[in-house]
Amino acid sequence: MKITYIGHSGFSVEYDNVVFIFDYYRGKLPAFDRKKKIYVFVSHAHFDHFTKEIFTWSRIYPDITYILSADVPAAGCEGKILSMDENEKRNVEGVCIRTLHSTDEGVAFFVSAGGRTIYHAGDLNWWHWEEESADYNLAMEKDYKREIEKMKGQKVDVAFVPVDPRLADAFYYGIDWFMRQTDTQHVFPMHMQEDYEVYGKLIRLPETEGYRDKIVHIDRPSQTFELE
Repeated sequence: MKITYIGHSGFSVEYDNVVFIFDYYRGKLPAFDRKKKIYVFVSHAHFDHFTKEIFTWSRIYPDITYILSADVPAAGCEGKILSMDENEKRNVEGVCIRTLHSTDEGVAFFVSAGGRTIYHAGDLNWWHWEEESADYNLAMEKDYKREIEKMKGQKVDVAFVPVDPRLADAFYYGIDWFMRQTDTQHVFPMHMQEDYEVYGKLIRLPETEGYRDKIVHIDRPSQTFELE
């Protein structure tokens, strides 16, 4: 399994015969074998998770399917389209896809294929903003924990989870709760606003001691990782 960090929340996951691309909006897309099946996932329509450019890829890759959150417009696309609401489950040519409700917009994705389970959070996160009211932040905490509760004990091979430095001291709340509730082998921080010092901050936190060896060190766009 080859994973490429494209930028922000954008990743590709490449198997022998299939490729999954998540939340691309800019950056250099790896060149894939045109014979491979391509699945393009879009968690929601925010500008930093979606661009209409993805629909031009159908001119390059003949076997491409788009898995879109229901809020994402798909006009003018030549590829196959599957629109999904929150809390749906679909099986597409042997790929099992499950969605969760996001605490922001759209959905989060669970994707099972080739004996591996991949989780991409989109903007499902514990968004604790200092400028918001205590009631707002408490409601956000409850909403996030309710969604993660659906995954309690779930074995996850690869997870992509927001770690946003704009949240100040609360930047790690979401990934910490997720790692404590799931059996995740590799977790990739994302949505870092190009602040790659986040990794160092994470591994120095006493809260991450029990899983810090599972946090993947991202320090630049187009970085690749080979996982067995």
